[in-house]
Amino acid sequence: MSANPLSVSVRRQPHRGWGIIENGTLAILAIIVIVYVVSKLWGLWTQKDVAMEVTNYQSIITYVRGNFKQTSGYNFTSAATMTGTVIAAGGAKGMTIQGDETSGTATMTNTFGGQVVITPVAANGFNNGFSLSSAKIPQDACISIAQQMGNGAYTSVSINSSAHTDGNVSAETATKECIKDSGGTGQNTLTFTVNG
Repeated sequence: MSANPLSVSVRRQPHRGWGIIENGTLAILAIIVIVYVVSKLWGLWTQKDVAMEVTNYQSIITYVRGNFKQTSGYNFTSAATMTGTVIAAGGAKGMTIQGDETSGTATMTNTFGGQVVITPVAANGFNNGFSLSSAKIPQDACISIAQQMGNGAYTSVSINSSAHTDGNVSAETATKECIKDSGGTGQNTLTFTVNG
């Protein structure tokens, strides 16, 4: 029997796996995907914090207006007593509370660890209004919160030392006035004032 003249013996090289270039490329692509996913998750986390803070501030302001306004105004002698009373009355839902909630001397903090204070505001000889002040807000959250809350619903909105007496804050203004974080800690204080 003669060999088939068309059959050619081909010697195949054994498969040696992927080289360093292929493995390196896959590793870089994996790192890029991980960084992208983590950045998106971080953005969603920040948006959640902002939404929660806006909701908490609006709820507290609405609660104070509905429960503590008398014909002679908001009858509190200090920010400490007003804040403590609002907490004791159950008007600070969603906030982190320090101290005994029922004592009238407890304090509250925001999501970022900054103190939140409610202060009576005097006008024409009596406390006709009040303000809610929130500290240690990171720059990105400050811009979002100031813009969302600065829609004219409040008498005045202050970003750090800049007061907007018409209660309106644009994204551009908030971006200019909210300062950058220091060592990962927010440096901004937002104050929302209500008259009446």
